[in-house]
Amino acid sequence: MKRSMVWLLVLAFGAALAQAPKIDGKITSGEYAKNYKHEKSGITLYWSVVGDTLYLALEGESKGWIGIGFLPEKTDKKKGADQYLFYMDGGKLVALDMYQVKRTGSPSPDEKEGGKNSILAAAATYEGTKWTVEFSRKLKTGEATDVEIVPGRKLLVLLAHSEKMDPKEEHKKTERWYLEDFAF
Repeated sequence: MKRSMVWLLVLAFGAALAQAPKIDGKITSGEYAKNYKHEKSGITLYWSVVGDTLYLALEGESKGWIGIGFLPEKTDKKKGADQYLFYMDGGKLVALDMYQVKRTGSPSPDEKEGGKNSILAAAATYEGTKWTVEFSRKLKTGEATDVEIVPGRKLLVLLAHSEKMDPKEEHKKTERWYLEDFAF
């Protein structure tokens, strides 16, 4: 009896691991549990929650960087947002975990605000102007610079992209969108 219980636990744990998307910059059919296409931005989000980890992918068009952010509730513009920005430098992906200190303007790297880069893994393909970005992070990092993500709990998702790969290049107002009442 004891041996069969252990074996069942091993099988269940293995099945949970098998459901985790492969962070390789490519999205395959059925890789993610859920998806959502935001028509105005043309960005499609894909996600799976496996254990205590969020696996998230973005597909969209942009001549420059692409990003996503989270706010637990609507506040003073972007102030307090947990943001992730992705760009290519010399053909290699740079993935930044950032925090919005002021209501407008550029976010600051988490490391400058007392946090750390909480991205567990990231990969992307960028062909022409088409982005496919995949990354993972813990649902709860324990950092003041990161928003706790609770599956089923609504939050505000921020989407943005820029005309240039320069991470200091701010997006135009027409290159940002807010998804209210979004839940993973």
